[in-house]
Amino acid sequence: MTATLPRKHESPIPWIVRRTRILLFDRDPVSLQLSRSLLDPVEYEIMEATECVAALTAIEASPVDAIIVNAAMSNENALEFIRRVKRQSGARDIPVLALTLTEEDIASSIAAGADDYLIKPLAPRELILRIRSLPHVCDTRRGLVQNREMLGENARFLIYFTQLSLRLASATNLEAVHELAVEMIGEVLGSRRVAILLPDPAGEFLVVAKATGIEEVVANSLHIRMGKGIVERVLRSGEPFIANSTCDLLSDSDVAELLPHIPCACVPVSNSDHVLGVLTVAERQGGRPFSSLDLEYLRLISEGIASALEHLRARTELDDARDALVVALAKLAEYRDNDTGRHLDRVTTYAVMLAQELRKSENFRNPIDEQFVADLARTVPLHDIGKVAIPDYVLLKPAKLNAPEMAIMKRHSDIGAATIRSVLQRAPAAQFLKMAEEVAHAHHEWWNGSGYPRGLKGKIIPLAARITAVADVYDAVTTKRPYKEPMPHAQAVAIIRGSSGTQFDPVVVEAFLQCERAFAETAARLADSTAPPAGPAADARQTKQRAEPLQPEMSRRD
Repeated sequence: MTATLPRKHESPIPWIVRRTRILLFDRDPVSLQLSRSLLDPVEYEIMEATECVAALTAIEASPVDAIIVNAAMSNENALEFIRRVKRQSGARDIPVLALTLTEEDIASSIAAGADDYLIKPLAPRELILRIRSLPHVCDTRRGLVQNREMLGENARFLIYFTQLSLRLASATNLEAVHELAVEMIGEVLGSRRVAILLPDPAGEFLVVAKATGIEEVVANSLHIRMGKGIVERVLRSGEPFIANSTCDLLSDSDVAELLPHIPCACVPVSNSDHVLGVLTVAERQGGRPFSSLDLEYLRLISEGIASALEHLRARTELDDARDALVVALAKLAEYRDNDTGRHLDRVTTYAVMLAQELRKSENFRNPIDEQFVADLARTVPLHDIGKVAIPDYVLLKPAKLNAPEMAIMKRHSDIGAATIRSVLQRAPAAQFLKMAEEVAHAHHEWWNGSGYPRGLKGKIIPLAARITAVADVYDAVTTKRPYKEPMPHAQAVAIIRGSSGTQFDPVVVEAFLQCERAFAETAARLADSTAPPAGPAADARQTKQRAEPLQPEMSRRD
């Protein structure tokens, strides 16, 4: 291989951060020089290669944005280079453009793994346009890889968090809860130094209840006086502290043993009412900084720990602690879809309103008792928990799903039901999870039997799922999604009324019509910050919009 460094040029365009880096692979020096002459050295940083092994080594050391390979006459050396690029983990996502002469060249290049081709002799303008599009292909592929990695991380956390829920359910004392807390955080975030601190009985100091990565004698001697320092500040404010770079606050001598290096984090152990203590996390493997997703994991774990601590301290049933932790799983699915906003809050409120309206009828006073309504409020947030396993390219696609993507999306009902069922098998006392399984599995079933995943029909569909279906679709219709704009309240009402007896239980639709004004008020009160206003005022401003039949893409995707 011969590799030549690009000549230095003063770019006339000051906002170019770096040139597109291209590798030219060709054993013919004349052809190599011709290809190079067609590329503007101001716009492109060009590397040249003639040998396969050395070229792959160079790519691994200095990644490129695109590769151009002379594959004319089905050059076996060039084809082998393409195959090896696509097999090498650090290079397989780099787009490869093959230069060809014949249809046989094209076929062999594509078979070897080339992403695109051009037929020689080369037209300079066409070559430039094709090269400019190749980095976008590369970026798209890298994004898909990152989404797959994110999916794997979310699934990994879901497994850990489920395990934590089950283990906390069997914990019989505070010591067990503390030990589980530091173990879970160290495992999920790859941190060697974790501690949970709680106020002492007198309320004068914060003391270490449990720690890992800190000598026991040191941990036992740590007493942080209330009223000063990072840890106490987090306890008082309920706001997390994250340091990924140099920060003056790290000079705080009281936390030198807890947070000795950056990156580090200190988060409150809190529930909706008050802060019980703090968690400190430091010494991450590889020195990785804390991301927003890491902070969300910490928040969910701390909420679970806070719930367990409160229930144990109050000597309440362990089932209550377990139930609260399992419900928190729903937040993970909601976090992945960053366009749903307060979707869970709204759908849960709508479902409870429908249940209470149905309860007014003599026919529903028996099945819909106070326990049913309470269980419904805890189960509805879990209805889309299965979406945690749906790839981002499907879940976040800003357009209508094609048939294969829709098939992937539909899997979330089975996945959600299976996930909840596995928890229920280990915690049979948590009876509300039975309703949660039914809702997750059946909230996309249609009254006429054309829904999924099992094609249930009529009253065979569980009542809680029939209620959730109306609540879920109303929210889907009236809020913005990546693939659609929101509809006004009046149009949503017309859609749901028009789907009575086909998609929805007519009795549930009638209950909806009785309280639809309350739905509009709730939609406005719990609206996302970027959402347009709902209700009568919004309806008046959009009188030109016409109510249309409910689109399967919308109703079956949300």
